[in-house]
Amino acid sequence: MTPTPTRKRRKALAGGLASVAVLAGIGLLGGQPWASAASNITFDTGTGVTFVVNSTNGNMTSLTHNGTELTASGQAAGQFESGWSSATVTGQTFNSGSSILVSATNSSIGVTQYYFARKNDNTIYMATNITKALNPGEARFITRLKSSLLTTSPVAARTAGTSSTVEGSDVFAFADGQTASKFFSSQRLITQQPFGASGNGHGAYLIPGNNDMTSGGPFFRDIEVNDTGTAVNITHYMFSGHQQTEALRLGLHGPYALALTDGTSPTLHSMDFLSSYIPGLLSNAQRGGVSGTASGSWNGLSATVGLAGANGQYWGQVKSGQFVIGHVKPGTYTATLYAGELAVGATKSITVTAGATTSLAMTGSVPAAGTLFQLGKFDGTPAGFLNADKIETQHPSDTRMSSWTASSYSATDAAKFPMAEFKSVNSPMALNFSLSSVPSNGVKLRIGTTSSFAGGRPAVTVGSYSSPSSASPAPTNLDSRNITRGTWRGINTTYTFTIPASALKTGTNTLSISTISGSSGTTFLSPNFIFDALALDPA
Repeated sequence: MTPTPTRKRRKALAGGLASVAVLAGIGLLGGQPWASAASNITFDTGTGVTFVVNSTNGNMTSLTHNGTELTASGQAAGQFESGWSSATVTGQTFNSGSSILVSATNSSIGVTQYYFARKNDNTIYMATNITKALNPGEARFITRLKSSLLTTSPVAARTAGTSSTVEGSDVFAFADGQTASKFFSSQRLITQQPFGASGNGHGAYLIPGNNDMTSGGPFFRDIEVNDTGTAVNITHYMFSGHQQTEALRLGLHGPYALALTDGTSPTLHSMDFLSSYIPGLLSNAQRGGVSGTASGSWNGLSATVGLAGANGQYWGQVKSGQFVIGHVKPGTYTATLYAGELAVGATKSITVTAGATTSLAMTGSVPAAGTLFQLGKFDGTPAGFLNADKIETQHPSDTRMSSWTASSYSATDAAKFPMAEFKSVNSPMALNFSLSSVPSNGVKLRIGTTSSFAGGRPAVTVGSYSSPSSASPAPTNLDSRNITRGTWRGINTTYTFTIPASALKTGTNTLSISTISGSSGTTFLSPNFIFDALALDPA
C-alpha cells in the first residue's frame, strides 16, 4: 500500500526538532505519518532491534533482535502493570525520522507510559508519568520474553520446574525442598546494576537509570527477573507495596531502559539527552546538588547520606568524611545519615535549587556496644546471625537453611542465633548469658529489629521478671510479608527492657525472648520480627 500523508509536520521542540502527531494506525518513513489499516506503531533502530507498540492499548506487542522474536507467546513485550485494554496512543518523530517518542495514556488511572528509541542505538528508553494514587497499589513496567531463548537468568528466581507452592502464588519449591521466587532476584537500589536474561546470542537487560521517584530509600530491593518456564519476566518496579516504607511518589518516574544485546550485560550510562524529548523530564542542568561532610562513630561500617522528599529520593556514599549527591530535583528534602543500613543521628531539612550545590553537614554514631554482652552489630541488617547469609535467595522453609529451633542459645555466638523469631516456629527462644556479678540497679537490654510482620515484636522474661506491654509497643504496620520474600528491609526499631537486679543471679541466667502480636498465622507466615542486634548493659 502506498502511504498517503495526512498531516504536515509542525515544530514541537526548540532547536528545530520536528514532531508529528501519530494517528491510530501508523507507519513511519522519514518522519511522515499516514493513515493505515495496521493498528501498530513500528520502529527499527537499525541495530537489529525492532519493536511494535499497539496503538489501541499502548502495549509493546513485539520485540525482535536480529530478526528473532523475543516476546513470549501470548504475552506482551512490555507494558505498565499488567497492561491496559485501551489507551490514547500518540507518536512523534524527530531528526528526520531517526528518533521516535511513543506516548500511551490511560487517563482513568492517570498514567502515561513513554517509549523512546533512535537509530543506531540498541536501547528502548522509557519513562512513566503517574498522576494519581493507583489501585492496585503498585507501579511497574514488565517485559515477558521467551524462556526457551533467554536461558540464563538468576537461578534463585527461576520457578520453572518447581513442584509445589510454598506460600501465596509467588514462592515455590522443588521436589528436593529447595525454593525459588521472583523475589529472590532483587538488588539494593544503591548498588543496582542492569539486570535481565540472556542466551542463544540474545540478551535483554533492564537499565534502571534514574530511581529518584522510586520509594523505599537506598537499601530497598524489589522483584527484577523471574523465569517461570512460560516466560522470562523482567520488571522495573517504581512502587510495589512489598515491605514499602514510603508512599508512592506522584510524577515522572524514570528514565529507565530496555537494552538488547548479544548476551553481554550493558553498562549504566547517562540518559540526560532524553530531557529534550520526554515531557516533564528535567535535564541535569535544571537540577541541583548537595555536598558536605559526615562524621561520627560507625564501627567500621560504610556510611551513606540519603535525601527523601515529595520530589524524589537521592543518596551519596561517604568517602573520607565527605559526600556528593548530584542531579537532584529542586525541592525540600529530609537528609538522613546511615551507618550500614541504620539511620544514625538527627535528620536535617535541606532545600535544593536548580543549578546550585547546597552544603550540608551530617553527624551521627551507631549505638554503643553492649558491655555485658552483644550479639550482632547495630547496622540495620541481620548480618552475622544464623541464616542471614541465605535469606535473600531462599525461603525460610528451604532445606538448605539451618534449623530455626534449638533448645537454647549462647550470648557469645551470634552465628548460631537465628536472624528472626516467628511466633509459630521458634518462639520463645532461650538465650543464656553469664554475669560475674549482678549490677545493683539491674540491667538494660536493647533488642534492635530491622523489620516486623503482622505486628510481631519482642517481649522478654528473665527469672521472676516479665516485660510489661509498654516495653513492646506495636510496630508500624507495613501490611506486607518480609523475610519470606527475601528481605529484612523495613523500619528499624529498638526495644529497651529494664530488668531488675532481683530477677538476676551471679553465673548463668536465661533470657527468654517471645514474639507477641495481636495477630496469628501459621509457620513462617506467623507474626515475626528480624534481629539487628542485642545488647546488655548495667542499668
